[in-house]
Amino acid sequence: MFKVILVIKNLLKVYKIFLWVYINEIIEMEEKILNINVIPELENNFSGDISPYAEEIQKVTIEWAKEFNILQNDNFKKYERQNIGYLASRVQPYDSFQDVRITSDFLLLTCMLDDYSDQVKKPEEFKEYSQKIINVLKNKDVYKKDPFINGWHNWWQRTRKGTPIEWQNRIIRSIDKCFESISWEIENEVENNVPNIENYIEKRQHSGSVYICFDLVERGDATFVTSNVRNKDFDELITSANKIANWTNDILSLKKEIDNGEIHNLVISVQKENGCTIEEALLNVKKLTIEEIKKYSVIKNKLHENNMPFNGNIIKYISRVENAVRANYEWSLTTKRF
Repeated sequence: MFKVILVIKNLLKVYKIFLWVYINEIIEMEEKILNINVIPELENNFSGDISPYAEEIQKVTIEWAKEFNILQNDNFKKYERQNIGYLASRVQPYDSFQDVRITSDFLLLTCMLDDYSDQVKKPEEFKEYSQKIINVLKNKDVYKKDPFINGWHNWWQRTRKGTPIEWQNRIIRSIDKCFESISWEIENEVENNVPNIENYIEKRQHSGSVYICFDLVERGDATFVTSNVRNKDFDELITSANKIANWTNDILSLKKEIDNGEIHNLVISVQKENGCTIEEALLNVKKLTIEEIKKYSVIKNKLHENNMPFNGNIIKYISRVENAVRANYEWSLTTKRF
């Protein structure tokens, strides 16, 4: 009997040692992921700041949503914790209170729509509903009985005021493209289809609302860059900035998306297509992001050199886009959204 007890004790010691090693391996893996989340190359190339109105912006956006019955008692705390107003305040750190608030209200609306899309099982349902929002933006209908769409109507009436028609058409196209990409994501979720890298990168540019934020940045200080000066270098620069913002977000939200069984993340697409581990895929995406940051700097220098005759709005807009990219990074490090 004594020998049996001794064997059991020894087994327990071995088990404790095994458990200790296993736990430490998990901790080390998490630390690796945490370390990779810090991207000094982005911090060195994209400057950032935050509006002095940040706290008030956060409060006013939540109160606006409650006033329009977009948020109710059962969900307003959830979005309050996500600090969406602080993201807007980083996107436009030097703009007026009202300009930052417009971006904050938009970000709340799009986050809520994104959460709604996660619950939809039929892509057609989302397409039909999102088309109503596009109809509101095009002044084809109002849908006053739907509080959420009525919120979009109120947002758009404030947003479009005093802006050029060209800009209004551009942001509506950006929003429409975003909705199309979300519908594509729903189709993939229904079919449990992890997209390949090429398709994911193309669609991700739109589903993440980054182009829309760039449009709002353009509006914020009336730094409108008209289509006649948007040349190939300009378009490549904005596309590059968009990729950096979205890929950074994919890196920082990876753990949450794996935990939730989500499939739309560049790391997950890389893992599937390359047949590697999630850690290897994460390293791969980090390298891709660093390469894109270097590419961005080259295009930026080229655009500055070829900005003749000199257009101050292009230079100002580039700086504001960089604020927005850094904003996404800083917010993603701390938000409770993921």
